[in-house]
Amino acid sequence: MNESWLATCIVSALLILPGSSAAQEDSKLKSVKVAELAWIAGNWSSDEAGTVTEEQWLEPRAGMMVGMNRMAFPNGKGTFEFLRIAETENGIAYLASPSGSSPTSFAIKSLSKFKVVFENKKNAFPQRIIYERTDNTMVAMIEGEVNGKNKSMQWIWKRTPAK
Repeated sequence: MNESWLATCIVSALLILPGSSAAQEDSKLKSVKVAELAWIAGNWSSDEAGTVTEEQWLEPRAGMMVGMNRMAFPNGKGTFEFLRIAETENGIAYLASPSGSSPTSFAIKSLSKFKVVFENKKNAFPQRIIYERTDNTMVAMIEGEVNGKNKSMQWIWKRTPAK
C-alpha cells in the first residue's frame, strides 16, 4: 500500500461519514413511533400575569396523540388550537390547527428521552416547535425567523389534574 492511496481512503471516508450519519439519523427518526412521545400526555397549565394557558394531550393510541391548547387572557378573550402528533409515511408529524384552521405540518427533527423538536422551514412562524419535560414541568417553545430576525416564545407549564 502506498501512502497517497491510504491518505485518499482516509479523506474519502471522512467526507462520507457526516452524510452517512445524517442519513442514519433521518432513517432512525422515520422509525420513531408515537408511543415514544407518551411523556407529553397529560394536562399542563400555567397562569402568568392573569393569562391562563392550558394544553392537554391524550395518551398515544392508533399511531397518534390528540391535543388542544387554550389561552385565556385577562380581558376575557382567548385563543385555541387543535393539535395532533401522528405517524405518517415520512415519520412523525406535529399538526397544528390554530383556531380550528387547516393543519400545518411540522416534521420530527430530533428526539431524546424527554425532548422533541419539530420543524417546518417553509412556515412563516414558527419554524420550530419544541417540547421538553422535567418531572412535572413541561417547557414548550416556538421559534423561527420573522423579517430576518430570530423570534421565540416560551411557555412553562406544570402538570395539573384532569378536570
